[in-house]
Amino acid sequence: MQSKAILLASSILAASAVGLSAQAQNAMNTIDELVVTAEKREQSLQDVPVAISAFTSKQRDLVGISTVQDLTNFTPGFVYQSSNDRASMRGIGRLTNVHAVDGAVSIYIDGLFTTSTVLAGGPPLDVARVEILRGPQGTLYGRNAIGGTVNVISVRPTKELYAEVRGIVENYDFTNLQFAASGPLTEGLRLRVSGYKLDQRQGYFKNVTPGQPSEGSVRNEYQVQVQLEADLGENAEFWASYKTLGWDNRGGPGARSGYRADPFSTGRLDPNYSIVYASAHGLTPETGLAGIVPGSLRQFNGSTVKSNPAALDNRTFSGNIAQKVSLSDVNSFTTQFVYHFPTIDVKYVGGYQEYKYDLYGDTDGTDVLSYQIPLAPGSICGTVGNLFSAGLSPVNCSPLTVNANNGYHYFEYPKWYSHEINISSTDDGPLQWIVGAFYFNEQYTGTGSTADFFLVGPSSLQTPILGAARNPQNYWSTGNYALTTESKAVFGQIDYQMTDALKFTAGLRYTQDDKFGTEYRRIVCNSDACYPGLYPALGLGAFGPGTAANWGSLLGDLNSTARLAPVLGIPALAGLNGLGNGAMDLTDALAPKSTAGLIPGVSTPGVNTNGVVRQYVVDPATGIASRNLDGSSDAVTGTLGVQWEPDSDTMAYARYSRGYKAFGFSAGGFLAVPKADEETVNSYEIGYKKDFDRFQVNLAAFFLDYRGLQAPVAVRVGATNVTQFVNIDKAESYGVEFSGIWRPVDALRLTLDYGWNPTEITKSDPLVDVNDNVNTGAVSIVGNDLPQAPEHKVAVNGTYTFRTDAGDIVAGASYLYRSESYANVFSRDYNATDSWDQVDLRLLWMPTGGKYTVIAYVKNALDEDGYAAAVAASQRNNSATVASDRYLNGARNFELTPPRIFGLEVQYRF
Repeated sequence: MQSKAILLASSILAASAVGLSAQAQNAMNTIDELVVTAEKREQSLQDVPVAISAFTSKQRDLVGISTVQDLTNFTPGFVYQSSNDRASMRGIGRLTNVHAVDGAVSIYIDGLFTTSTVLAGGPPLDVARVEILRGPQGTLYGRNAIGGTVNVISVRPTKELYAEVRGIVENYDFTNLQFAASGPLTEGLRLRVSGYKLDQRQGYFKNVTPGQPSEGSVRNEYQVQVQLEADLGENAEFWASYKTLGWDNRGGPGARSGYRADPFSTGRLDPNYSIVYASAHGLTPETGLAGIVPGSLRQFNGSTVKSNPAALDNRTFSGNIAQKVSLSDVNSFTTQFVYHFPTIDVKYVGGYQEYKYDLYGDTDGTDVLSYQIPLAPGSICGTVGNLFSAGLSPVNCSPLTVNANNGYHYFEYPKWYSHEINISSTDDGPLQWIVGAFYFNEQYTGTGSTADFFLVGPSSLQTPILGAARNPQNYWSTGNYALTTESKAVFGQIDYQMTDALKFTAGLRYTQDDKFGTEYRRIVCNSDACYPGLYPALGLGAFGPGTAANWGSLLGDLNSTARLAPVLGIPALAGLNGLGNGAMDLTDALAPKSTAGLIPGVSTPGVNTNGVVRQYVVDPATGIASRNLDGSSDAVTGTLGVQWEPDSDTMAYARYSRGYKAFGFSAGGFLAVPKADEETVNSYEIGYKKDFDRFQVNLAAFFLDYRGLQAPVAVRVGATNVTQFVNIDKAESYGVEFSGIWRPVDALRLTLDYGWNPTEITKSDPLVDVNDNVNTGAVSIVGNDLPQAPEHKVAVNGTYTFRTDAGDIVAGASYLYRSESYANVFSRDYNATDSWDQVDLRLLWMPTGGKYTVIAYVKNALDEDGYAAAVAASQRNNSATVASDRYLNGARNFELTPPRIFGLEVQYRF
């Protein structure tokens, strides 16, 4: 497939060259000029010395770009993981959803910084233009711009009355109704109101469990935006926007978008969280002590699913808790003010945003509700049970019933505001400049590297033993945090036109980032992982191991065990009375202690006990441990460049840029090392932009010297796996990116976007891959690829316009190709996506007069499996005793792009 893509790209280039040679030198230029604001002033795309992909609303309608994923398909070096709302550029990106670790691709909506990439995929009716700047933008866009920047510019209010409605229908019972109305209120004052209501009632993935709904892009969404624009005299302009939206669905970021490719892990203990019994163990084919009590399995709605249904059809799954995404209380306010002095402009951009995001789902991915664990021969439970049957014991005992109805809750509740003021020159002199200052403040509450996990229904988790606080919500693992982030910056850039053909650029930015807050953690255990050491400590070692196979339904029930004292003739058992009946709280036992002094990044005062320092407190009422985090970092970044324009159609440039991303906290995980240092990158880029008579070419070659990559690595903390961040010393990303437009005749338009981007980690300490159950020690990652960095990306589009007296008919097709990539720093097969390609078809009818547009389309016409981004494996067991629970590596996970989608869109303009 790779050779197929390269051959296709070569063929297009060759054909382009032939076409160019055939054109007359004075032929009319048939390629529209595109004006962008990438450097915070209006310029032709071909005059900006930066690698940019830009998409107008007209182009998006023509090609069929309606989502962020579509934008990445036509942008070299850009990757987006829609399930987690993470963006990467040239191998530099966001690799975790822990908000205390910044993203690496900055998103600006009308100049206002936002933390959500998904908003960049707004409908073309509302979005006038999307500009994607590749490579670090460390001067004018300093925050989170180490990988690149995405600028989204809204359609503005009009000076004339205007209204438009659009209706879209697709398969999977999809409808999308959009509207916009705009015009003057009075002289110099304009209003625009727009919105949409989107519904998809059938999902891309079928739940084979009876009575359960389909999932995957099942959507119930709306958005409303109001804009006001005013001319304040001859020299000032004001613009303001308010937007609100909501989701109540089983779609959107976080919802089901892929599948697990390997069998269920049917071992008794969950391989990731051995503090609870694995729900899938109820489906084990093993018998005897390695299995379950015959006939004890209960499944949701009488389900008979016993194996992973995705093994036969990758768009099927089983589960009894539907994933649900809720986005509420969304408020976004943005304002801009510009005052035009005779030779300078002063501009202010500010705003406020907030939202509440909640995601609920099925932790175990099965429909198992409960099962029983068999008793071992000679177990104490069996003895007690026999005594009870004979009337000799006041306490009964039977096999332990496992509540396997396991769910999770992930949430984000952020609110933030920012201010930016910049002053720029507007005269015609050879020296142009811009200076500015920026301030950002965010208050965030959310979950850490894992969600909050809980059991549904009554459980011994609710009543921990040994005096621990109650746990009424059945949580067995929680990790939350509240964090304030402040970022301050000053910046400036100058452009000096030395000669008519030669221009020099220099820019500097100083940024300071501060983060401070509190993280919270509690772990409550109810499995064989926590009780074995407890029973000997209570003097019960003579009764055998503290396991479910030995103690059965008495496991953790110390009060009932105390009542056995007269029956078993052991008076010491009576001392267990009052110690409780329930699970075991491991929060304090697993919380990090230090023998080397205070932990960097933790500001809670330390308490030293016999050389062991504790920097946390446990609330006796809730059982939740907490500690304060505090840290800062700063950097000087900037750019140096030279630009050569020998004529009005040619531009070549060379540019150096330095990028920076602030330090991060693995907040919510309560890790021994919670802080990772900042990232930096030195970028070297040369580019060439040329307008021929009927051919436009943009070419860029780059090299990135990347330092301190904040890599999420799973580590074992007691009986659970959690994610912490380590800094990878050095990595490299380099490549060539090509974008070309060719119009051999007026009716035919051909485009090619190609990116070649090899990456490599060149220096790092060895790390442990917890998904490798064969090589369990630290391994070298030197020579591995950077995450989410496919070496090849190709997008080819062609449109042909048939012109008639009744209107224009435009027929179009696109071919997309992407090579394999890896989800993390371990370049293993089980962390990789396959290469994939896709064909899209499109037909537009635009009647004369411009009132109507009708679009028919098919996306993924061949119904191929495509992969939005690489997804890391989930850890699996390699059991030495249970044959059905032996896996040599992690269970592969795949995030799929949508299946074949066909639809019809009608646009009407009043």
